[in-house]
Amino acid sequence: MANDNVDLQARERAARGKNENRRLRKTGMAPAILYNDDPNEVSTALAVPVKTVDLTLQNLGDNALYDVQVGSRTAVARVVDLQRDPVSGQLVHVDFTPVNMRERIEVTVPVTVVGEAPGVNEDDGVLQQVAYELQVESLPGNIPQEIEVDVSGLYMNENLSLGDIAMPEGVTLISDPEEVAATVTAPTEITEEEMESAGIVEEDSEEMGEETEGGEQAAAGEEADEEEAE
Repeated sequence: MANDNVDLQARERAARGKNENRRLRKTGMAPAILYNDDPNEVSTALAVPVKTVDLTLQNLGDNALYDVQVGSRTAVARVVDLQRDPVSGQLVHVDFTPVNMRERIEVTVPVTVVGEAPGVNEDDGVLQQVAYELQVESLPGNIPQEIEVDVSGLYMNENLSLGDIAMPEGVTLISDPEEVAATVTAPTEITEEEMESAGIVEEDSEEMGEETEGGEQAAAGEEADEEEAE
């Protein structure tokens, strides 16, 4: 399901450099670039509110559309690149590209598994999600936040391919339709050799018994020594 555009109040920035960027971040803003439709035209340097962008990315994903408002101008755009501080994770820079709402575009959309597979519930199989994203084409206003893969008809040793997934209206699959999206397989049995190579060794029950018996005898001997000492 597509979402409404997010209002993003931005302002142009004339100053550049690390010091200016640090000053922006202290005020809750991050430096950004809005590319121009015409590659021969100069892009616009912006400052955008970090909180708005972060919340949008968290709740609506990477394909959210923004109504970027700069003064009296508004441009529909989407995020094409962003940078975060490797330590703090703070957003430090965002790149936007303008979007023509009447032109179809290719985007990457996350894949989410829904439903309960009979191969898991009835046959004790293991459900494995193989594809976590796929490529689709649609108008910008129809870009889904995610694509759901319904596994409620998936039995043991069966696969669901990307071509089996029902696309939302107006959305066309671009990824290979033969690519596996999800599968149910038998649980993996671990051999003794694999357990040994992993350092997992089962102690022999007789040895355990001998150790226990020896421990009890030693304890009894210690108690007797204590009584004699008294």
